[in-house]
Amino acid sequence: MSTSKAELTEQRLLACAKAEFLEKGYAAANLRFIAQRAGMTTGAIYRYFSNKDILFEAVVGPAANHIQSKLEEIAGRQLELLTTKEFITDLTTSETVAHQFVDYIYDNFDVFDLLLNHSAGSSMEGFIDSLIELDITSTQAYIDKMLQLGLLKINPPVRVIALLVKQNYKQLLEIVTSKMTRAEANEYISLLVPFLCAGWRTILEKTDTR
Repeated sequence: MSTSKAELTEQRLLACAKAEFLEKGYAAANLRFIAQRAGMTTGAIYRYFSNKDILFEAVVGPAANHIQSKLEEIAGRQLELLTTKEFITDLTTSETVAHQFVDYIYDNFDVFDLLLNHSAGSSMEGFIDSLIELDITSTQAYIDKMLQLGLLKINPPVRVIALLVKQNYKQLLEIVTSKMTRAEANEYISLLVPFLCAGWRTILEKTDTR
């Protein structure tokens, strides 16, 4: 199907908005300058997006929603496997999933840069924090299920689990914060995943109940 003139205009507007947000950050970005970049009037922008915040959401939303849905999918799958007393313990599998996330981040690097470093003042400012809270909740649900099934020797304090999950995200997202190349990021992840898995395996050590 051919792309309509309106769709092409919207794509150009989103590209120019992304450039403005990356250059100045959300708070300092100006719709008038975005319009100038796109070769249109400020008033014309409002035919597509009613305000700057909605425009910012349109730039970052698709990738943000995708990464959130993938995290929810993985969390649900892990809990399902645990319920049937199956476990994802293969380090290769963990590394594969991590590298897939890295590839997705680098396919959308500008968006993740915006979310991490340029979203202050926007409705998406707390997006990364919302991902962390989602992961804390799913991790705690996993631990609670292990306890229920008698597969855990100790009950880690909730506050400790929350701190560990937050640190995991800080370490993972260092690839964006430090603006690593894709090759540097994949090398880093190859070292980081075994390190994190060893720590979590120590905490979530299973008892043999058979």
